[in-house]
Amino acid sequence: MVISSARFDFRRDSSNLKKLADTLDRAGIAANPRDIAIGIGIGTVVLWLMVAFVMRPSPLIAILLFPFCAALAAGGFWMYVKFQLRKRLDQFVQQLELALRLIASGVRIGLGLRQALAIVIEEMPDPARHEYMRVVGQTNIGVTVYDALDNLAVRMPSNETLMMARAIRIQSQTGGDLGKILEHLANTIKERRRIQRKIRALTAEGRASAAILSVLPPFLTGFIALTEHDMGHALLFTNAGHISLMIVAVLETLGVLMLIKMLKVDV
Repeated sequence: MVISSARFDFRRDSSNLKKLADTLDRAGIAANPRDIAIGIGIGTVVLWLMVAFVMRPSPLIAILLFPFCAALAAGGFWMYVKFQLRKRLDQFVQQLELALRLIASGVRIGLGLRQALAIVIEEMPDPARHEYMRVVGQTNIGVTVYDALDNLAVRMPSNETLMMARAIRIQSQTGGDLGKILEHLANTIKERRRIQRKIRALTAEGRASAAILSVLPPFLTGFIALTEHDMGHALLFTNAGHISLMIVAVLETLGVLMLIKMLKVDV
């Protein structure tokens, strides 16, 4: 029973590491999980020493701050990964219109779908080149081009990529002019991008409010510490002040996340 449980935990840990490595690859981050764990550990220690030097907490509060600093370091790295992943996905979606037009042009001159995908690899930069190279590479080991495109839609999750994969698969089953279908899809993606730019313009005020709310508390804390020495000392060097700062940090984070969620519009 103990051996079976250990094997299960090993498989689960291996699965989690594989998911992490896949996420890093999708985000375009060239690092392995071991180096990341070491970096988070170093960041935790550095952050904890900085907080301890500035706030000079009691030993009990200092011990309680260490897991808090570890959570901040891990959360900061995960936010960086999510930012890079979202940035790379946005770049891929922006390249998708041109990629579809290149594929449509290749199909219209008599090339097969796989050969048309090779044109995208030759003509376009990363991340489109890298992702379509993976598609062609999967076809080289026996995966159908339609399944490879479905895998692309999973790696680069967006409505545009899913529409491309489904449109090509449906055309293979029902027939029709694939070049014309891809041209129409490219025009649809172009219109979606125009609407998304309009939405970003309309929500710019809310996003600016979220940014100001995230910057205001640290600014006020520093201002109070510099201008009101007694209040700053109570805020930075007493247990009550430390607890107040932690509560404010949690509430501020929740408020910013709520604003971001409210301003998110799916098209």
